Amino acid sequence: MAYGLHQLLLATVCGLSLASSPNLRASINVTEAFERNFTMGNASARHLWAPPPKKNGYRYLATTTRYGTNPFTACGLDSGALVKGTDYLAVASAQAMQDGCCRCNRNGGGGSTASLGCGSCGKGRFIRQLPRGFHIWTPESSPIFHEEYKFVVVDICPHSDNSMWCPRSAEQTNTFGVHNHLDFATVPKNFDNFYFEFTPEPCDQEMKSRLARMSDCNL
Repeated sequence: MAYGLHQLLLATVCGLSLASSPNLRASINVTEAFERNFTMGNASARHLWAPPPKKNGYRYLATTTRYGTNPFTACGLDSGALVKGTDYLAVASAQAMQDGCCRCNRNGGGGSTASLGCGSCGKGRFIRQLPRGFHIWTPESSPIFHEEYKFVVVDICPHSDNSMWCPRSAEQTNTFGVHNHLDFATVPKNFDNFYFEFTPEPCDQEMKSRLARMSDCNL
């Protein structure tokens, strides 16, 4: 996941400038400590972000990040090759949404946590709000906020390495009070860590065929 821009903004919030600080390492340490405060639910940090938005027509809400494609994922496939030429976006779902960690997992979740294991599909749309409440430069008129996107689960977002974003078990929430998280391998234009509302649905026949052919997890 790429947090470069967000880390710079966090440093600015703390009254720092990574470019002008006489001690760059000290600045970074403060930024990292600030990130840890979010992870630990520190009240003095949590007030900087707004409550999650309400869903509008979809079953679940998720926070999102981006990590890029991988030639061999936890779902036993090449995520870039799987979605190439299709209208699907490839995602990793949070550990809580799968039935364990970390390879060839099937649907987990339950309750407010969606069941999205390897090879699961869904549809949804991005909501023009960022978890930390940062200013959004992308205009409200941008297609990313008005188009419906299909996605397929190709990987897992394990809690151990992503505790801020990815809950470990069903009904647990992340640092931002959300039960679900999707880490996008492929993204639409103007993507940022926007909230995403979604509903699981069966994959289309082409995607089912690709999953069966490309994955070694017997999807």
